[in-house]
Order: sequence, then C-alpha cells, then structure tokens
Amino acid sequence: MMRRQRLVFGRLRHFAALDEVGGRLVRGVAATALGPLVSALIQLGGVPILLHSWGAARYGDWLVLSAVPSYLALSDLGFGNASGSDMTLRVAAGDRAGALRTFQSSWILVTVFSVFCLVVACAIAAWAPWATMLKLSTLSSHDASKILALLGCYVLVGQQTGVFESGYRADGNFATGTAMGAAIRFVEWFAATAAAVAGASLVVVAGVYLVVRAISTCLYLFVLLRKSPWLELGTKYARVQTIRDLAAPAIGFMALPAGQALSIQGFTILVGAELGSLAVVAFSTARTMTRVGFQFFNIISIALWPEFSAAFGTGRLALARELHRRACQAAVCLSLFWCAILWAAGPRLYHLWTRGGVGFQAGPFHILLIVVVANSFWYISSTVPMSTNAHSRMAAGYLAGTALSLLLGWVLIHSMGLDGAALALLVIDLAMLCIVLPAAIRQVNDTPRGFWTSLVRPGDAILLIKKLVLT
Repeated sequence: MMRRQRLVFGRLRHFAALDEVGGRLVRGVAATALGPLVSALIQLGGVPILLHSWGAARYGDWLVLSAVPSYLALSDLGFGNASGSDMTLRVAAGDRAGALRTFQSSWILVTVFSVFCLVVACAIAAWAPWATMLKLSTLSSHDASKILALLGCYVLVGQQTGVFESGYRADGNFATGTAMGAAIRFVEWFAATAAAVAGASLVVVAGVYLVVRAISTCLYLFVLLRKSPWLELGTKYARVQTIRDLAAPAIGFMALPAGQALSIQGFTILVGAELGSLAVVAFSTARTMTRVGFQFFNIISIALWPEFSAAFGTGRLALARELHRRACQAAVCLSLFWCAILWAAGPRLYHLWTRGGVGFQAGPFHILLIVVVANSFWYISSTVPMSTNAHSRMAAGYLAGTALSLLLGWVLIHSMGLDGAALALLVIDLAMLCIVLPAAIRQVNDTPRGFWTSLVRPGDAILLIKKLVLT
C-alpha cells in the first residue's frame, strides 16, 4: 500500500512539474507551428501570383538568383543556436551576467563575420558574368549583381535575428520571439509580392525585401530589450574565451543541417545518377509524402528546447526526465498514427497528389514509413543534448553516418533498386537511435527500464498531445 501511494504521489509531482511549464509549452508549440503555415502560404500563394506578374522566364531568373545568397546563411557559424542554449542555462541558474557575456560575444562574432562575408560576396557579385553563368534570360549581369548584393544584405541582416532570438528564448519569451519571426517573414513576403504585382523590377523587389527585413529586425530588437532590459548590444562584456567555449557546440549546430542536406540532396543525386530521372521523381515524392509527419516532431522539438535548457539550468532533472518521456510518447504516437494512415491510404493519396503522373513504388514507400518511426525517437531525444550544448559528438556522428549511408545506398541500389536507397536511410536512423536515445536517457538521469515502461502508458502521451495540439 505504501509503495503504491509513493508511486501515485510521484506521478502527481511529475504532472505538477509539467503543468508548471505547460502554458509556455503550449504557446511555444502554437508559435512554432506558425512557421510551417507561413512557409506553406508563401510557397502555395507566391508561385501563381509571381508567375502571373512576371511570366515564367523572369520568375525563373528570380528563383535562380534568390537561391544563390542562401548559402550566406551559414555565416552565423552555428552561434545563434549555441548561444541560445547557453544563455537559457545561465538565466535559469541565475547567471544573467554570464548570459549577457554570451549574448554580446556571439553578436560581435556573427556581425564581424557577416560583414566580412558580405564584402567578399559583393566583390564577387560585381564582376561575375551572371547572365552567362546562370543562363539568365531576362536580366543583364549588371542587374543580376545588384539583386545578389541586395539579397546578400537581406540574408546577413537576418542573421542578427538569430542572435536576438537567443535573448527571447533565454528569458522565457520563446513564443513571442518565434511568432514575431514568422510574422516578419510574412510581412516582407507580402510587401515584396505587392511590389511585384505593381510592376516593380526584380531589383526593386530585392530592395523591398532588404528594407522590410532591416526595419523589422530593429523592431525585433526593440521588443527584446523592452522585455529583457538587462540585455544590451555592445562590446563591453564580450570575451574571446566565451567564443572559444561556444565554438564546439556551434560547429555541431552546423553539422546537423549539413548532414540533413547531405542525406536529402545526396540521395537525390545518387538515385538520379544510378537509376535515372524517373526513379528520382518516384523516390523524392515518396520521401516527401512520408516526411510530412516530420513537421510534427520538429514543432514539438523546437518548443521543448528552451524548457529542457531551463530545467537543466535549475537542476530539475525530474522535470527534464518527465518532459523527455512524455515527448517521446507523443512523437511515437503521432508517427505511428501518421504511418498507419499512409500505410492504408498511401497508394490512393499518392495517386491523387501526383495526378497519376508517377508510378507508386510500394517497397520504398513502406520502408520510408518505418524510417519516420525510427526518426521520431532519436530526433526528439536529440533536443536533450542540444539544449545543453552537449551535442557535438552526436552531430559529428550524424554527419559521418549520412556520408556512410550514401556509400551503403550506392551498394544496395545496384542489387535492390529504390528499396536499397530506402534501406540505407533506415540504417542511419536506426544507428542514430542507438546513439542518441541512450545518451539522452543518461543525461536526464533516467533508466532504460523506466523509460521503456513509461512508453506503454498511453494515457500520458494522449494527455501531452491534447495539451500541445488541441489546446
């Protein structure tokens, strides 16, 4: 009887701890969900509007030119995310002075490196024969260089937002910062699209993007300083040693998207090179359809990130442990639910989506659904080490693993076709599951038995899903 009472009271304490952060978590999930909605609106609404306003040739030139400066986004060197985790840990522990030191150090590094990249990029843009190199049909190289310079400035001004977002995250204002970021993207797109409809040239549209982003970034900073007046821009508290301490986790944050890009783009190139363009379309569409469920995991992961950091910063391992258990439950339930729907209705939905233009490949499609389930486990768990900047080994392992999976895919494709490519992806996700999940369990001071036992209590998972999705 006493043991049962202790278990009941222990469960109650866990629920009370979750209720303590429940409001912030719900707001964080709602704010994070705005990102995919804005992206969908921009992608689905922008294409027909710009095609009608500019025509296919000019719109094609814009797509090509706007893709080039995107590589400048790497100029923050991963310090935006690294500083966010570090600052949240410090603020939770009562070390605002240390958080301010991290904030200014990261801001100085990102600003200096961004300006350097901008100068180099503008120098290259000024003389390169863009019209010939990119096969532009409606623009001269001179106009193309202007557009690239403006869009380069736009991207690098946006890098400031990444550092400022660390301040929102650290002081419990994650939802506000995330919602403002989504709103900024929508406003700048709306303004630029309105300019295009009004007959503005591509150069003017690029300038509109830059002006709106510059104004909105200043507003973003203004709101941050009003909410967290202890933060300030400057160099007074910046330290070289702080930059050195953040270097390893920052590189890790660069390795994760690099590995993801290598996995997605690498397999696209591999399948195309080995099996041809029709196979690329079949594989890419199947992977895109199955990965829709990944958006749910990503939303939960981003919203949990500052909560994990705060829990570790205050030494509340019990809260971190319960958050990890319940998040994994929710992710697995959502992934199984999504995969069950696609397993049953996938062929018909695929046919409707592609309008019968691509043949449905059942083998790789079903393997990719299993990949989604395996990914749901380790992706959610990866938030635990990332929230404390302890993810460097995991990131390096993922980058190396994706490279090896390409080699494995090359071997398997020759004997199994598209099934082999899908199996290679499953292997890397299973390997990451074996690496990341045990590390997360240890970090939250959990036990494998306790963790796996908690997963079979569906009531907890249903409660979290209701709190995150239905509230």
